Amino acid sequence: MTNKTSARCPWEHIEPDGSNLTVEDFLSVPIVRIAAHLKRFPSIYASSAGLTLPQWRLLSTVAHHRSIPLKQLAEISASDKALVSRTVKELAAKGLVSTASMKSGDRSLVCNITAKGSRVVDKVIPLARERHARLLLALDVEDRVRLYGILQKLQAVCADID
Repeated sequence: MTNKTSARCPWEHIEPDGSNLTVEDFLSVPIVRIAAHLKRFPSIYASSAGLTLPQWRLLSTVAHHRSIPLKQLAEISASDKALVSRTVKELAAKGLVSTASMKSGDRSLVCNITAKGSRVVDKVIPLARERHARLLLALDVEDRVRLYGILQKLQAVCADID
């Protein structure tokens, strides 16, 4: 593993209008690069279970919550409601999740993990955990804690900006 932390940090001094930042200095550049790698992580274990990437993401989220309203599933997965609805139907067709109305006469649906869905997740999640642990363990504990806090702050700012 190479250590590139000694490079000059373009963020040491930032003008309020950002005039001293180049496009390569934008926060989105390293985040998008890392995100591109992270997006490939689940494709390995999703395909081993015969699932697409959106199917794995939603199935693992439903498994974590055991039961979750579709609206909340879309929010947590940062996915479009139509994609969530379509993907949940695909997972239900495979017998991995079930859906039910939240209340009688209510059009809102709740998604539940099935026993078959739990078995799939239980089989795949150890590989997912190992890959993510390997990535996080490249940082020392102080850096991991600091990174987590920074990401929480940035998510909150992004939510305020939107």
